Amino acid sequence: MRVAVITPYYKEPNELLEQCRASVLDQTVACDHVFVADGFPNAVVGRWRAKHFILPNAHGDAGNMARVIGSLSAFAQGYDAVAFLDADNWYRSDHIQRLLELHRRTGAAVCTSRRSMHRADGSYMFDDSKSDGHAHVDTNCLFLTRPCLPIIARWAHMPRELYPVGDSVYWSSIRSSRLSRSHEPTATICYRTTWEADYKRMGEPVPAGSKTLAFTDQPYYWFKSLPAQDRWRIWQDFGFPLRRRTVAKLVGQYTLSRLSPYSYLGAKT
Repeated sequence: MRVAVITPYYKEPNELLEQCRASVLDQTVACDHVFVADGFPNAVVGRWRAKHFILPNAHGDAGNMARVIGSLSAFAQGYDAVAFLDADNWYRSDHIQRLLELHRRTGAAVCTSRRSMHRADGSYMFDDSKSDGHAHVDTNCLFLTRPCLPIIARWAHMPRELYPVGDSVYWSSIRSSRLSRSHEPTATICYRTTWEADYKRMGEPVPAGSKTLAFTDQPYYWFKSLPAQDRWRIWQDFGFPLRRRTVAKLVGQYTLSRLSPYSYLGAKT
């Protein structure tokens, strides 16, 4: 089974890119590494024995377009599955092997793994329980096989306002697609966290520039501010949000807007 690892990159320093690359080279099963420069190609990457795509302009979309381009190209070249690895993260050596074995054992179209959280210097913090293969999965933990091809492009048309919770949105999209899924409980992704809550959990000083809960609240406020029909369209496209109470309310408001557009077209939460 041919596997391609897709890495979007922007302006990450060479040492992070090299660690990312080394972890793919160190996999216990063979896989090919695809780097996609989002507007800022690095000459060092160009010298490596890796596939290298260069997008002419930065998209400012948290790597979404780069993942789409890399994934579509991989499937078009006959690869059977794609995995993802952001440029500032790295794999444990058995990551791809475990997901391949999970796929062969279960036949699942979507296979996922857990991740461990690390400080900026790479030191270990804890194994993340949130990326559980059900409620949430980080993009770095995804392993998508060929049946997933129709949903790959959804990354490209995600509303910009949802980027701060892009992983949650895309996972909602996968869940709503009803593709078969299976989860590997071992943490095989090493994730450099920039989330304030992770440092507070450890009782450590919060690094400057860390992301706060307010950052991830913004997309939900934006979603709630939209007219019912716009929220319905996003829910139809991405299955977002997943909260049953929110969905039930949205279905009711959308139904009313269709029955009486003059009264309910602009209905808000």
